[in-house]
Amino acid sequence: MPLRPPWIDPRLRELPPRPWRKIHLDYHNSEHMPRLAEQFDPDEFGDTLARAHVDAIVVFAKDMHGYFYYPTESGPVHRGLSFDLLGAQVEACRARGIKVYAYYCVTWDNYLAEHHPEWLVWKRDRTTYLPKFDQTPGWTALCLSNEDFVSLVLQHSREILERYELDGIWYDMPLPINGECFCRNCLAQLRAAGHDPLDTLAQRRHKQLLLTEFMRRTHELAHSIRPGCQVDHNNQTRLGLGQRAPFMDNIDIEALPTAFWGYLYFPANVRYARTFGTSVCGMSGRFQGAWADFGGLKHPNQLRSELPGIIAQGAQCDLGDQLPPNGRLDPAVYDTIGQVYAEIERLEPFLNRAVPVTEAAIVVAGAPLEDIGTSHPNLAGSTGRAVYGLTRLLMECRVQFDIIEPDQDLERYRLLVLPDGLEVDEGLAQRLRAYLAGGGAIFASHSALRLAGTDTLWAEELGLEYRGESPFAPAYLKLALGSQASAAGAQLWEGLPDYEYALYEGTAQWLPRDPSAVVAYVGEPLFQRSPQHYTSHAQTPFDHLTDYAAAVVRGRLAATAFPIGASYHRHGYWIYREVFRRLLGAVLPERLVESDAPLSAELAVTHQAAGADHPERWMVHVVNFSPNRRGPEHPEYLEDPIPLHDVRVTLRADRPFRRAYLAASGAELPLSATANGASAVVPRVQFGEIVVFE
Repeated sequence: MPLRPPWIDPRLRELPPRPWRKIHLDYHNSEHMPRLAEQFDPDEFGDTLARAHVDAIVVFAKDMHGYFYYPTESGPVHRGLSFDLLGAQVEACRARGIKVYAYYCVTWDNYLAEHHPEWLVWKRDRTTYLPKFDQTPGWTALCLSNEDFVSLVLQHSREILERYELDGIWYDMPLPINGECFCRNCLAQLRAAGHDPLDTLAQRRHKQLLLTEFMRRTHELAHSIRPGCQVDHNNQTRLGLGQRAPFMDNIDIEALPTAFWGYLYFPANVRYARTFGTSVCGMSGRFQGAWADFGGLKHPNQLRSELPGIIAQGAQCDLGDQLPPNGRLDPAVYDTIGQVYAEIERLEPFLNRAVPVTEAAIVVAGAPLEDIGTSHPNLAGSTGRAVYGLTRLLMECRVQFDIIEPDQDLERYRLLVLPDGLEVDEGLAQRLRAYLAGGGAIFASHSALRLAGTDTLWAEELGLEYRGESPFAPAYLKLALGSQASAAGAQLWEGLPDYEYALYEGTAQWLPRDPSAVVAYVGEPLFQRSPQHYTSHAQTPFDHLTDYAAAVVRGRLAATAFPIGASYHRHGYWIYREVFRRLLGAVLPERLVESDAPLSAELAVTHQAAGADHPERWMVHVVNFSPNRRGPEHPEYLEDPIPLHDVRVTLRADRPFRRAYLAASGAELPLSATANGASAVVPRVQFGEIVVFE
């Protein structure tokens, strides 16, 4: 059965043009800042942005403290401000052709929290997010169930949009914090609907409804005042985005990688956000760390390392900055930004209407508003570590993939990856069986092979019986080699050491009725390490082999009994990647792109349909991620990458190509035809290169 064609979302070609070089200019000032914007000069402000190749900016209408930066009767204008700062910034940007959006902070508002305690979010323990009286004040939370509060936000929004010639409005912190609230409104609404307010899922669904309704109202208001206005809501890459996406004109992914987000948050979240037919913007920052890091400035090479990874996924660039209280943009900051934005500007002919090309998808499910993938302890969801691990595995195996929920179209993809922790109900199981029968390939990890709430595996053709979870963690992985190898695994593990590899996160116990599909077995120690039984420094060593399967392959279905996603994310053990890569090769022997670049490099494919000024283009982005050496307290930085030389890139697009060249320089590359595509060699990659196949 022939492979499905790769998926290129046609909706993304029809989107209106979006700016590629945006600045998100924070300006949060408490009442303790006595004088604001004393050094602001509109011409200097606008000229600084223009020299830095900035084509869009978010400026402040209302900050998280609750203060406004324009004259208004409906809220507190910051007492340190003596003029209309928002209006002056908007006018300066419009005069230079820079798109300008107004920032408005929604549920985090210190002023409203103090003056309207009836609007506060309440936690399960009957406390709020207000700081204690002896704590330094932080952010707080207001609940969208309060119509008076929502009406006030809409009133402010109307005033801002009617008064200023804006390209859009940018709402921050609209997301209901932690997806639950126990204020009197929420309790009453949940009980009236027959739900238990203490039920986490009921709370998440209720907050999804509140948020979606709020987004609908803000979107309709903005477009009624300014047709074509762009409405953004921050922090939306949470499950259930399909319900909220119709009320967004762009999806921003706040992910300053040198802060707690790290360098995996954006790669995971962008692959989810882009599946809803909406443009996506990836945000990094100029800071050494996170927001309000005054005195923290990245080296230009750090941004040169980060931005290629954003555009490689078809996303626009956004860099966070924070305006000092004096109102003057820092020249050093915009010299740094200007260097890298000039390079992005030169690449834009190859970015406009370029759509990501994918062949696979990770399938995720869970409660609405759950984060799809993160290791941050305050955000981690049930599938978070598994999705992170599988994201890294697929990136390192050069697979082009999306992240989708089960209600999206599975048939678009050649391969589905089911993460450990995914709950597969009977409806999804039937769709997966039909998908396999139609020629699709599946990789399933750990519990994703089991029907939710049962001890039955949905893939009956594997001939496995679920006997529970192993009592041992670690257990051991023994590859089926030599006399143990079945026909399916005879050559699968060629070149790998015959060894008992630790399964640090444990494993399920799958007893095979038919061993022909088994390609690896579970080994066990003599006993589980505990206060009663222990030896040496760590886990008890391997003692004996069991009959339980650790990995299986049959046809286009492969699975591991151990949680390979979370295991790889937490331990980075090379054998997990090697097992994943080889099992993937067994069910999907042909990939869209291959390369001899090192694991640290990321490869992504985008496609431009033929235009008036160019032929059809297939583009392979080669991003050279090369982190510095770091100690336990030293964060990961990408500022001095080791250049890659003579990197071969093979693109299997099932069509002939007549030339290949580099987008940045136009340098021609030697082209070699293959049976279903072409291969080219890139002489040198410092930070990132785009290989164009025409």
